[in-house]
Amino acid sequence: MPAEEKALLEHHLTESARLMRKYTEPEKLKDFEDIEVEVRNQVQSVVSPTIGEFFCQKEGQNAQGINER
Repeated sequence: MPAEEKALLEHHLTESARLMRKYTEPEKLKDFEDIEVEVRNQVQSVVSPTIGEFFCQKEGQNAQGINER
C-alpha cells in the first residue's frame, strides 16, 4: 500500500475509533479487559459488516448501490 493511502487509512481509522469511544459508556472504559471486550464488540457489530459488504461487492458496484437494495 502506498504511503499516502496508508496515511489516509490511518486517519480514517483514528477518526472511527474516536467516534466509537465518544459513544461508549464510561463504565466500559475502566480497565484494559473491559476496553478490549468493548473494542471487540464494536469491531464485530459496526466495523466488520461494512468492510465485509465492501469486499463482497461486484466490480464497479459502489457501497451506496448495495445499501439502496
